[in-house]
This record gives sequence, C-alpha cells and structure tokens, in this order.
Amino acid sequence: MGCILFILIIFFLNHYTLLVADDFSYAIGINSISDIVVSQYNHYFNWGGRSIAHFLVQFWLLVGKPLFNIANTIVYSIFILLVQFHITGNRKKIQLWLFLALNLIFWFLIPVWGQNFIWLTGSCNYLWTTTIILFFLVPYRLKYDNSEYKITFLCSLLFFLLGILAGWSNENSGSAVLVFLIVYISIKMHKKVKFVLFEILGIIGFLIGFVLLISAPGNYARAEAEYQISSNNFLFIMNVLERFLSITFTSLQNYSLLILIVSIFIIFDLQFHKKQKVHGFSYYFIIAALAGLYSMVLSPVFPLRVYFIVYVFGVIALGNILGQMQLSMPGIIKRNFPIIIICAMLFLSFSFLQAGRNIVGTYIRWYDFIVNIQTETKNGNYIIEANPFAIPLKHNATYGIDDVFKNRDYWLNVVASRYFGIESIIGVDGVLDRLSFNRRTINQLLIPPWAIIRAIRFTN
Repeated sequence: MGCILFILIIFFLNHYTLLVADDFSYAIGINSISDIVVSQYNHYFNWGGRSIAHFLVQFWLLVGKPLFNIANTIVYSIFILLVQFHITGNRKKIQLWLFLALNLIFWFLIPVWGQNFIWLTGSCNYLWTTTIILFFLVPYRLKYDNSEYKITFLCSLLFFLLGILAGWSNENSGSAVLVFLIVYISIKMHKKVKFVLFEILGIIGFLIGFVLLISAPGNYARAEAEYQISSNNFLFIMNVLERFLSITFTSLQNYSLLILIVSIFIIFDLQFHKKQKVHGFSYYFIIAALAGLYSMVLSPVFPLRVYFIVYVFGVIALGNILGQMQLSMPGIIKRNFPIIIICAMLFLSFSFLQAGRNIVGTYIRWYDFIVNIQTETKNGNYIIEANPFAIPLKHNATYGIDDVFKNRDYWLNVVASRYFGIESIIGVDGVLDRLSFNRRTINQLLIPPWAIIRAIRFTN
C-alpha cells in the first residue's frame, strides 16, 4: 500500500509541474519528429553531445506533458526496481519494504530532487539515462553471479544497441560506466574467464555511444565560447586542482562522497577484521561512482543535479554491502515498531504535504501568469509582467533553476516570450510564501495543467 501511495505522489507532483527553464528553448520550433532530428543535428555540432537525452526531451515536449507525466512515473518506478535489483541481485522477487525504503532514501538524499525526477528536461537527462544504464548493467550482474548465464543471439544484438544508448547518456554517467566496464574487463582477464557474445557486443556498443557523446563538436564549441579554456598548462593544472578540492568539499557537504567513504570503511572492516568476502560489484559501483564524481574536474561547472549518478551508484554499493552484513533489528526497535512507524509516517506526511503545497503553489502562479497573458494580449499589450516562479524547496522542479528576471533580454525571458508568442516578459518582485485554498484556487487546480499552456500558446 505504501509503495502504491508513493507512486501516486510521484504522479501528482509530475501532474502539477509545468514547463521549467530549458523546456521552453527545447520546445520552440518543434512540430514534428523531423524537426527534432534537425534540432538535434544542430545541437550536436553547436552545443553538446547528449543527443539521446535531448531527443527524449523534445519528443515529450512534442507529444505533450500529460503523456510524459505517465511515462515519467513508470520510468521512475522501473528505476527504483533496478536499483533494488543491483542491491540484492534478485530479479524474481520484489521486496516491498526495500522498494519503499529506496523511495524515501532518494526523497531525502537527492539535493535537487525536483530537477532530477520531475523536471521534464532534467528527468530525461538524468532519471531516464540512468535507468537505461542500470538496465544495461543487469546482464553483467547476472553473469557475475552465474558463470553459466547467457542470452540469445538476437538479444545480444539488441544489447549492442542498448550499449550505444547507455554510452550516449551524459558525460559523468558515461565516465562512471566506462570505468565500471574497465574494472569488469580487467577482473575477467585476470581470472582468465572467457567473454560471451553479449558482454563483447554490449561493451563495443557502449564505447561507440560514449565516443559519440564526448566527441561532439558542440562540446568544444560551447566550452570555448562559455568558459574560455586557457592554453597555459600551469594555469590549467591549477584550475583542475582547484576544481578537485571544490568537488571534494561539496560532495562531503551533500553526503554523496560520504556514502562512498562509509562503504569503503565497512568493506575494510569486513575484509580485514571479519575475514568476510565482499561481493565484487560493491567495489565496481564504488570505483565507478568516484569516477563519475571526479570526471567533472574537467568541467568548469558542476550543478547539483549532475551528482545524481554518484548518489545512485553510492546507494547501490552501500545497500549491497549492508545486505552482506546480515544485520539484525535491535530489540528496542522490535518492541516499539508500531510507534516508530506512526512517528515516521507523520514526519513523512509533513514532508510530502510541504512539497505538494509548494509545487501546487508554483502551478497556481503559472495559472495566473497565463490568464494575465490572455487578458493583456486581448487589450493589445504584448509586454507581460511576471512574478518569479521558483520556490525554495528541493522537491520543486523550479528549485535552483533560472527564473524570469527584470531584464527582458535575459535568456529565459526571451525564450519564454517566443514560446508564448508575445513580445517580452519582465520579472517583478514577489515571492509566494504560502498557499491558501479558496474557491478560485480549487477551480484552478481542477483545470488540466497542460490545457492552460495550450490555451495561450495556440491562440497567439
């Protein structure tokens, strides 16, 4: 029951999350699949190599947010199931308590939850690509646990295509999986174990996808334009060292590195004090997570949403290790378990209600903005004022994302204006502190969110 309730909460939060920041720029000029292909061709040569992720973004912007809400909720559920599989190695049994626990762990752990899970552009770049990666790694886990495991020739060919998709994900996730596969290959070669067809094709496919990702001309064009990379070797080394220290400090603050340190400490205790063998994939995921973390020393910016793969691999590694420790529940918890559950549910309910109120509050701000566009354009005014949409709560997709500015020439003001077919948007002061429900508010919530977007976009 708890699992179903959480999935319904995820759908609700998706439902009342409208377009945010980059969604506008990716939606402009997209009216068919062929438009997406042309857009991604230009994107690859002028901006970056994440063609798979951004194809998904533009596809769902074309199809519509309502269907995306359903698809994103399904992908989220598959993601949690795949994380559970990589922790337990059991593909036949769903442990409901672990499924619910993982939902809660990510709910409280991910620093920009809304960006990674319910923002359309963000979820396609991180949730969807990570789900592809976890699915890609499933056969390798099964093969590691059972040397006799193999798949059919046709499935091996399809696995080659899946490898391309996994490699063509995003930069630090691809780097993490690349190191994962290097460790996997090295151990097999050291043990002189033969590779089967799906392993070879999967690795080749991944390498093709990863090369396509990082060799995109747009990566270098954007880097030169935005970051002015220095040709001075000493300055470059100093910048890399500074970013290394900054990433280390930040990752300790947001617990992503701390999870890996705890995992390493437990492994050391199990190996050297208790003389207990640790599952090999625990090492693989730790090393891969560190690779995903520190591969970003070559990037001048490291947004919090990019830490996503580090958290995912870290949680898998720690969960895998804790499962091997065979921990037993303390007696004091067993005796007071009902009270603990009630207190936990009250605490969680507060967190969910707060997130829901904030996201609904953002939606209502959106609703008022659309109504204002309709009113002003009817009176011949195509310069529209807008209150800020972002609300400071990490479960809101607007948290930590660019918002409308007073400067009408700011990039988001410009692309949002083009999206709605108006001259310009000017941001004004105003923060939504609280949401009070009344008849007008309830009427707004009953209108399908996407309908208010279509009402204005296709009439101007």
